[in-house]
Amino acid sequence: MGVTPLFHDALILSIVEMVKGNEEYSIFDFIQLMIRETNWVLSPGARDLGFGPLSEFVQMYVDGKYSYPLISQHYGSSKEKKKILYRDCLVKIHKILNEEWDVTWYEFLTYLLFIQSNCHHKGGNKLCRNSNSFLNFFYKSKSAFNPWSQWEKSGLKYSPVMDYIQETKTEEFRGEWWVNAFEREKKVILMFHTLAPTHYLGTRFTTGWIDRGLKPNEGDILPQGSVLNQLREYYELPSLSGDYGLGCISEKNKVQDEPVLKDKALDFPSQGEMCVYFNLGFCIACGIVCMKRLNKGD
Repeated sequence: MGVTPLFHDALILSIVEMVKGNEEYSIFDFIQLMIRETNWVLSPGARDLGFGPLSEFVQMYVDGKYSYPLISQHYGSSKEKKKILYRDCLVKIHKILNEEWDVTWYEFLTYLLFIQSNCHHKGGNKLCRNSNSFLNFFYKSKSAFNPWSQWEKSGLKYSPVMDYIQETKTEEFRGEWWVNAFEREKKVILMFHTLAPTHYLGTRFTTGWIDRGLKPNEGDILPQGSVLNQLREYYELPSLSGDYGLGCISEKNKVQDEPVLKDKALDFPSQGEMCVYFNLGFCIACGIVCMKRLNKGD
């Protein structure tokens, strides 16, 4: 079944419920907490949890059984407090969906990244500053939404052609629209072709974008490299071949045959090429040193 409009609605409602009366976390902060905690669950790759339904682990916890990913090993610490918040949100989702959902850990993390990337449309995460604006954007609304309005006003180009949300007389649920956008864009998101589109980058390929921020630790949360490679393997995408924080870095020879994925990877030398370059440089350096010594001997 995977990600569905019902799951989308349950996630959005659970996030809003979790931040009510919580002065420590805004909606955007809580989304990032969910991304961080899911990242840590998946980071010990040998456990290979990602392919399994997340709901099975939540159900084990609800039944009072030991469920490793949802039980903290750091009692009384700030890590335990975050784990409890994370677990409580998953339990809320579980109950809203009547225990019937089979979203995998990989799908869950990718969808959180998708939601995070779409929290910037009004600038400065304004739509996450209160529950009403967040719900109006992601859950139910009668307002129109054009993902490309900022770019159109600036005369910049955008690649995809996709549906806009038209204004309606009564409020309508938004889950189906967002899930369709996710299914269309999930592979492109994980390639990180562009980070924080600006007048300098000019083009973006997805409804939302990743904002890296101007200062350390103020931008969007990205999975660590090992987890991102797990996600890419799950969606049959090329693995990393460099620091993906720069964007666009992937193994070009494995890129999927899709227009937006072609010719976007940075060309880094392979290990074999790097050895050749190193040996060549070493030989040249030795030659120069020898020539200098011969000249001194004369």
